[in-house]
Amino acid sequence: MNETAATARVALDRIIEPKGFLGLELLRGQVLRIVDVDGKQVPDLVCFNLHDRSERLSNNNSMLIQKRWKLSTGSVLFSDEGNPMLTIVEDTVGIHHPSGGCCNEAANVRRYGQRGDPNCLDNLAAAAAPFGVTKKEIPGAFCPFMNVVRREDGAYEIVEPTSAPGDHIDFRAEMDLFVAISNCPQERNPCNGFKATRLQAIVFDPAAA
Repeated sequence: MNETAATARVALDRIIEPKGFLGLELLRGQVLRIVDVDGKQVPDLVCFNLHDRSERLSNNNSMLIQKRWKLSTGSVLFSDEGNPMLTIVEDTVGIHHPSGGCCNEAANVRRYGQRGDPNCLDNLAAAAAPFGVTKKEIPGAFCPFMNVVRREDGAYEIVEPTSAPGDHIDFRAEMDLFVAISNCPQERNPCNGFKATRLQAIVFDPAAA
């Protein structure tokens, strides 16, 4: 357990039910822990500058600036303006997907011929609506625990997550943020082991000096 989480005060502790969502303010220095409660469950996360919602998460910048497409402990999630937003300070899984996408109605129709399924884009829009963000303003998501395998022929495949019950990832806020989380509702592919389950979101205040 990292030192911040071990000694800090818990400011928020919330279960995100299967297929649910959560929006929260995360102030600079606070740590957000996302826990996979039951195993094999993916959260989709986006964030915005709390004082200027036009500045938002950019997975593209996060990979370009660090020259990495695998992000884990020590990696930074940058904004579309190149500013640090979140730093991964602890990671018990090490497999995440920074593609900058998320499941959505249009893609579900194309992939599965199905309309009306719950999806992460709608969840993130609902979570961010109280902050004044519209669906069209939702950036591509960072997806902890999502397991995507790249094939030699250029294809990729979503496979089941390796995360076990209790696995987690910790993000330290590098600026004041509004964070939206979708508990991914996808059950038509192995993204969540074909069954949506619970997540837990815990916010720690900075440890006392």
